[in-house]
Amino acid sequence: MRIASIVINAVIFVVTTVLLVRCFYKEGQWQLRRGLKAFRYFTVLSNAFCALTALAMAISQLGGAASPAVLTFKYLGTVSVTVTLMTVFLFLGPTQGYRALLSGDSFYMHLAGPLLAIVSFCFMEKRDMTMATALTGLLPVLLYGVVYLNRVVYAPEEKRWEDFYGFNRGGKWPVAFGAMLVGTAVVCLLFWIV
Repeated sequence: MRIASIVINAVIFVVTTVLLVRCFYKEGQWQLRRGLKAFRYFTVLSNAFCALTALAMAISQLGGAASPAVLTFKYLGTVSVTVTLMTVFLFLGPTQGYRALLSGDSFYMHLAGPLLAIVSFCFMEKRDMTMATALTGLLPVLLYGVVYLNRVVYAPEEKRWEDFYGFNRGGKWPVAFGAMLVGTAVVCLLFWIV
């Protein structure tokens, strides 16, 4: 199982890195602004974070067993991409259509990458964790939610992001934010139970 975990984590890191680099290119031209703009999306941030946690896990396992800190780090990355996957299937897919969300690079970012992280964490790496550790999985969504709220609702008009996730549609930001936190808590509890 350790070798399989190392391979899957290496694949997560390499594929995600390639796709992140591609964000900076359009029609063969390097575009820094375009690439940096991609990092305002939770999908991109969660996959980048998960790739870093996968790298840490692979390196740790090459040296033997992963430490509790590395396991927790990988857990946080796995929860992050699981939230991405669940958001696509339960919220964005019905409103924006699944075809665009599951084609091209988005197929990996929204589905394949998260599934690789879930499988490796749940079946090859996971050890017992406390409820408190499980609930640390809320942190990435909480932090992103605060940034998104600031940039979409409270930033000066000329510096605002468009509400690309539709979380402030009809001024219902508190409902959307609460639902995302509750949904993430459910994901964390499911990981804890598994």
